[in-house]
Amino acid sequence: MANKLLICISIAGATVARWRGGKLSDCAVFDAGPDGVAAFRDYAAASGKIPALLIVDAIEEDYRFETLPHASGSDSAQMVERKLRQHYRNSPFSAALRIGRDSSKRRDDRFLFSALTNPEIVAPWLAVLAETGLPVGGVFLLPMVVSSFVAGMENRPNNLLVVATHPAGIRLTFFREGAFRLSRLSRANTADDAQGRAILDEVSNTRLYLHALRAATLDESVTVLLLDHADTLESAARAISEDNPNLKCTRFSRADIAKSIKLDTALIALSPATIYLHLLAAHTPANNLAPATVTAGYRRYQARRQLFAASAGVLALGAAWAGFNFAQYLSITDDIQQAAQRTARVNAEYQEATKQFPAAPTTADNLRRGIELADKLRASARTPEQFLVVVSRALEASPEVNLVEVGWQYRPVEYEVAGGAAATPQQPVRPAERGTGTSAGNQRIQSGLLAGQIRDFKGDFRSAIASINALAERLGKDPAVESVRIVQLPLNVSPTLALTGNTADSPAQSGTAEFKMVVVLKQRT
Repeated sequence: MANKLLICISIAGATVARWRGGKLSDCAVFDAGPDGVAAFRDYAAASGKIPALLIVDAIEEDYRFETLPHASGSDSAQMVERKLRQHYRNSPFSAALRIGRDSSKRRDDRFLFSALTNPEIVAPWLAVLAETGLPVGGVFLLPMVVSSFVAGMENRPNNLLVVATHPAGIRLTFFREGAFRLSRLSRANTADDAQGRAILDEVSNTRLYLHALRAATLDESVTVLLLDHADTLESAARAISEDNPNLKCTRFSRADIAKSIKLDTALIALSPATIYLHLLAAHTPANNLAPATVTAGYRRYQARRQLFAASAGVLALGAAWAGFNFAQYLSITDDIQQAAQRTARVNAEYQEATKQFPAAPTTADNLRRGIELADKLRASARTPEQFLVVVSRALEASPEVNLVEVGWQYRPVEYEVAGGAAATPQQPVRPAERGTGTSAGNQRIQSGLLAGQIRDFKGDFRSAIASINALAERLGKDPAVESVRIVQLPLNVSPTLALTGNTADSPAQSGTAEFKMVVVLKQRT
């Protein structure tokens, strides 16, 4: 928890303490006269630039419960501000706290309006804080701090009246179902001999006041929680329980209070205000009465702390990142050194091993170039497997065809046929001429020669030529085939040639009809 300066102000003076490490320290009491204010100035100046929180225990306080139409944002803020100015026109110390929604169909908002109607009580103390440069974080009414004490109680009764004696009088605060309803400070006689009677009278008056406000009827059971910080009210607690059967009194001694809020009993003995200072530091209320003009320094203080926190976060992040980079640098440097050591060791072992090698037949560069050439030859090598698969697929539908010769090559030019007996061979078609887009010298193609004959040929040239053409057509339709060219038929059917020869030399006499064709496969990417 951050350090704070805690101040409880009443008409009798001020009780002040510093909050450090989650505990009260350096508690002091100052009277309301000029000497007390001057002593407080020295105390505040020695406290450093820590924020100050103020509690006011005064009779000049006001509480109102009102219901306003449900709104949000600026509309709600403007409506609440108008209501505050309507109720507390002459006091800048006022606040509105939304405490819930109404159960009606309209679901209106319920507000608790509270104010300090006499600003002069806190004026000299605030002037000292402004003079010493301490930022004011808030001004709160003492009953609002008591609410945190009630919220921490176990087995809290529905109707609870908290009663305590203060230097300014007797403070009575009523809670219904754990929620604050009203509080009043009575300046009754609190001397030891009359204290019990005064408390009993004020409890009875508060009961009548609650009945008049319809906050609790006279027939309802009310639990009175008596905060006996001085251990002098045991008889008063018995008198309260005996006075009215609907009243049940529970007394918290100084030790009980100290145990409940974890406060040193010596501080409670110094002043009962230390109880509320401890509650204020541990659970700061929401309804802050201080106007913006009073808390301007505190807002600057918070902004400065947030800026420092952000700067510290950035610095820590930068330091962590720099540390990570430095660790990475050390790791990489170590890896480089180890790699260099391994390289040197391997080189030494290699040099030692090479001393035993026989003399190489050639240089290392020639060996490297040979290996690269072998890799290129291996990558560009082709086998006639694809060509033979294509031919086999086409021959399945032509059982009358008998192949007697198959030739294959993988070169930049097509397969060349050494003359034909019955047909004039065409010139080889080079890849550049087939529209491949590359030069013939740079691309190789697969091509081959199919030489065969027609079985059981009986002189029917028409049927033989039809079978040969059908075979060529099936080959041409294969997706892997680029082109098919017949270079020799059993009979030259070209109309440009003259008829010559002797029928005695006809192939029909031998029972065969021979043909030759060149098949070119497509390039494989």
